[in-house]
Amino acid sequence: MKIDILTPEKKVFEGEIEAINLPTPLGFITILPHHISFLSAVSKGRIKIKTLDKEKIIYSYGGIIEVFKNKAVLLLRRYEE
Repeated sequence: MKIDILTPEKKVFEGEIEAINLPTPLGFITILPHHISFLSAVSKGRIKIKTLDKEKIIYSYGGIIEVFKNKAVLLLRRYEE
């Protein structure tokens, strides 16, 4: 699945992933390739991104995620690595 992770200042990450685990107002969710269309707020907390060869962890200060046709766009207010 392709993902773009953006903040108002810059593009944080772009590429193919195997999974992303992130906090939402209703708890943590994991999004895998070919996930159904999905739109959710993203809460403050840890986001784990799994690519083919490594795992990357960033910390979110809130945002929104949209998944559509095997592509995700994650818009974050702010983040830390």
